[in-house]
Amino acid sequence: MVANENVQVHAGNNQMVLVQGSGRMRGLNNLLSGELTQWFRTRRWWVNILIWAGAINFIYLMVALNLRTTPIIDAISVFNVFMGLAGPIGTVIIMQMVVVGETRSGTASWIMSKPVARQAFILSKLIGNTIGLAVTMILAQGVIAYLITGLVLNTWLSIPGFTAGMLVHLVDIFFYLTLTLMLGTVFDHPAPVIGIPLAFLFAQQYLGATSPVVYQLIPWTLAVPVGDSSPALAQVLMNGLAVPTYLPLISALVFSAVFTLLAVWVFQRKEL
Repeated sequence: MVANENVQVHAGNNQMVLVQGSGRMRGLNNLLSGELTQWFRTRRWWVNILIWAGAINFIYLMVALNLRTTPIIDAISVFNVFMGLAGPIGTVIIMQMVVVGETRSGTASWIMSKPVARQAFILSKLIGNTIGLAVTMILAQGVIAYLITGLVLNTWLSIPGFTAGMLVHLVDIFFYLTLTLMLGTVFDHPAPVIGIPLAFLFAQQYLGATSPVVYQLIPWTLAVPVGDSSPALAQVLMNGLAVPTYLPLISALVFSAVFTLLAVWVFQRKEL
């Protein structure tokens, strides 16, 4: 009997796989797997697709049905504006409790008691939620908008150009994702974590009015046009127009990198 039990234990041990990783990234694979499971092995992914389809493409469809004679550059601007507003708002709502919630509940402290690096914890949140939002908010809504543009407005835009425009939207929401993630490591209450990014989102049009240079350094012009003469970068790319400048895109990526580094730096020194 004892011999049989020893054989079973030995066989069970042989089936275990040792998870390895460097000190700085220890536990990243397991944590990232958990984040992706929450996104794609539950109903979360299709619920989010439906929510953003209602907030972005349902309105675009209603507008398209009434703007069939409108120049395509003006019609597609409607989609970009709603994408440029609903995208960041939805991102901030989703990300507000990603760090704060686990910190306040003690989950983060429990995870850190395991062989897990703090950098891995933050990066798993960053990568997992970026993939989740890229699929549900960028890929899914982009496909729906492209079909609406072709079937309702009778204009099939260039696929490379339209894809480039949606990648600009991805950079736009990534800016707010990293900003909210960083704020979640700084504050222990969700109010400033959600309030600061949303306040910045709507304050940009007034900040940009102070100087043309400021408009080149904030993500507002990635998705939302400035007045009647300066279309958003995403809109320009979708319509195959000449790009006046890529500076807002570069600026958003630089700020996102800074926010990510700050999030890791603050979380490493945070008492859980």
